[in-house]
Amino acid sequence: MTSTQWLADAAWLAPCRTQTDKLVLLALAHDAGALARVRIDPNVLATKTSLPVSKVEGSLASLHRAGLIDARRWDDSGCWSARLVIGGMVR
Repeated sequence: MTSTQWLADAAWLAPCRTQTDKLVLLALAHDAGALARVRIDPNVLATKTSLPVSKVEGSLASLHRAGLIDARRWDDSGCWSARLVIGGMVR
């Protein structure tokens, strides 16, 4: 099983507060590399998920608070750096 498939399976099973959070988490798992890290441009992710940018930003913050991702927003670019920590375990 590839790391991307493992992340996608873990994201699918992870408990999320809303369906929007689940959709964003699945998109992150799809884009994450072998180390479960991903750089997120909210505008690009909004286009991918057909969600408004504000909902994407809110979901990223919600997933961070829930402990499913370790995320940081860069003030200069507005992009996020995230590491998936689904269930407290990183593969």
